[in-house]
Amino acid sequence: MRVAEGGEPAEFSGAIPGAAGLHLVDEVALLRSEKQVFAAMLTVFANQQLARSLARTTVEGQENTVKAFVAYANAYP
Repeated sequence: MRVAEGGEPAEFSGAIPGAAGLHLVDEVALLRSEKQVFAAMLTVFANQQLARSLARTTVEGQENTVKAFVAYANAYP
């Protein structure tokens, strides 16, 4: 639990880095929603890996693997 300076519990704003709510706008219909959500998912996936200090080439390789699987399966997750 996070604690503020005065020792009181810190308020949780609900904004978690990488959360879909930070990438998608309320009350707006998505065009090609599967494609846009997949792109946002890959962005969050890459950011999580970079936060773990993985090399950019490793992150790009894993992203390419996921994209290749989607192309092979001909469906979005």
